[in-house]
Amino acid sequence: MTLPETRTAGTPAPPTRTRLLAATAIALGVAVVVLVAAVLPAEYGIDPLGTGRALGLLALYQADAGVEAPPAAAEGDATPLPRVYNTETTTFKLGPGQAFEYKYRIERSGGMVYTWSATAPMKYEFHGDPDGIGVSVMSYQKGQGDFASGSFVASASGIHGWYWENVGSADATITLTSAGFYSSGQEMWPKWDPAKHKNRIEYIPHNFTPVK
Repeated sequence: MTLPETRTAGTPAPPTRTRLLAATAIALGVAVVVLVAAVLPAEYGIDPLGTGRALGLLALYQADAGVEAPPAAAEGDATPLPRVYNTETTTFKLGPGQAFEYKYRIERSGGMVYTWSATAPMKYEFHGDPDGIGVSVMSYQKGQGDFASGSFVASASGIHGWYWENVGSADATITLTSAGFYSSGQEMWPKWDPAKHKNRIEYIPHNFTPVK
């Protein structure tokens, strides 16, 4: 489940001073969102947006403060949430026509908040690959634009994230900021294998130092 905010694509244009200032303002806004949506609920038990309860962050504060947790769910209801959450701000560079995927490992009922922006319009899809052979890909949101943000709670354990494709004629940069109960991240880039005469997938892992 995701509650996205998107901006549709416009005519590609080279970055201007105004655009760079806007990007800086967006970055500051992202920091405020992460603070209010993730850090305040987990560290201080303050949850003005309700994201702390939705993502399980209030449980971290309650555990540290000695507050009695609610009764555990019946066996089989959900995978227990990890006791730590992570935050990440990362950038990716794509050449014209280049595409790749970036996904987080999230267990069932784990959640995150996220925002990404690009210096040029991207064709994108936010989707998940649930665990299990033969399980269908779960598509949450797709479109074309240079910005999206929202919150997400995984309905199934697996890897969840984005496919991005640079549809412009110049290099572009994507900046992603997220916070939530993911344990790892992984870039997936198609690479041509001359020996087998076909593309293979190159995996680039992202490792995190837990906030708690």
